[in-house]
Amino acid sequence: MLRLLSYLFDLVAAVVLGRVLNRALQQVFGGPQTPRPQTGPARPETRGGEMARDPVCGMFVSTQLSHRLNEGGRTFHFCSDECLKRYRESGNQRSGTAG
Repeated sequence: MLRLLSYLFDLVAAVVLGRVLNRALQQVFGGPQTPRPQTGPARPETRGGEMARDPVCGMFVSTQLSHRLNEGGRTFHFCSDECLKRYRESGNQRSGTAG
């Protein structure tokens, strides 16, 4: 029983000593005391503008950044050249329907 108490005391003393040494070394060598400033933006930039649904895949895309097709006074917005190509190949542009 005495051996167990001695072991526990040594363990607690080692943990306390380790923490004291860690704090002392951080103060001496200038460890991370304050968070470092981020090099990039914290959040991605949000841009104003409208969103439109891609008539092929249903994905919402920015009307400012989309691939566009103007037809019959309407503008269709696509997420990629592939969706635009699939839309053209399906014949939807001639019938004027948007999926």
